[in-house]
Amino acid sequence: MTTMTTIRTPQNESINGWPFQVYRPPDSPTDHRLMLLLHGHLGNENAMWVLTKPIPQGYALLAPRGTVQTGPDQFSWHATTSQWPELDAYRVLADSLLERIEDWTNTHDWPMHRIDVMGFSQGAVLALAMGILYPNKIGRTAILAGFLPQAWIPQLPAKPDSLAGKPFFLAHGTQDDVVPIAKAQRAATWLNEKGADVTFCKADTGHKLSANCFNTLGEFFT
Repeated sequence: MTTMTTIRTPQNESINGWPFQVYRPPDSPTDHRLMLLLHGHLGNENAMWVLTKPIPQGYALLAPRGTVQTGPDQFSWHATTSQWPELDAYRVLADSLLERIEDWTNTHDWPMHRIDVMGFSQGAVLALAMGILYPNKIGRTAILAGFLPQAWIPQLPAKPDSLAGKPFFLAHGTQDDVVPIAKAQRAATWLNEKGADVTFCKADTGHKLSANCFNTLGEFFT
C-alpha cells in the first residue's frame, strides 16, 4: 500500500550558487534517504513538489532550478533546438548536480548512502541519464513522461551488468502528444535488455502523471 503524506514545505537554498528548493525531514532517519527532483521544460524548482505527496516520509528532497531561463519563472535544462543535446551535455549537468548534492550532504550532516532521482519530461531525460551513467551513485530512478534519445545509445556504457537489478520506474500517457508513448516503451525495452528492474505504468492520459501512476510512484519509492 502507498504511504500517503502531505506535501512538504521546502525552503529556498543556494548550493554553490545554484538555486534549489530543499526539504529536510524534522526527524533525521537512520537510512538518510535523499531524492533529487528534476522539473521539465518551462518549469522551475517549485514544479515537482506536488508529485512528492505519495513519497514516504524520511527523504531529504532537493529540487534544483534548470540552468537556462526561457521566460519569467520558466527554466529548462538546455536550449530547445531541432537537435537533442549530446549525452556529454547531460553528463556535465549530472556531474554538477552530484557535486552540489555532495556539498549539501556534507554541510547538513546527511550521510549520502544513496541518491534517488525523479524527473518529469525534459527532467526525466536527465534523471534517466543520471541513472544510466552513475548506477553506483543512483538508487531508484523515476522517469515521468520521458524517453531515451536514440542517438545516445551508441555512447552509453556497454557493460551488461552495470544496470543489472537497478530499479527504474517509467510512467507515461497513451495520449501524450509531446513525447509519444512509443519513445518511453523503447527506453523500457533498452533498460530491460540491460537487466534493469523496470516498472512501466501507463494510462489513458496526455503529457502528465495519471492518478494510478501517481499511486504506483509512491509504492516504487517505499
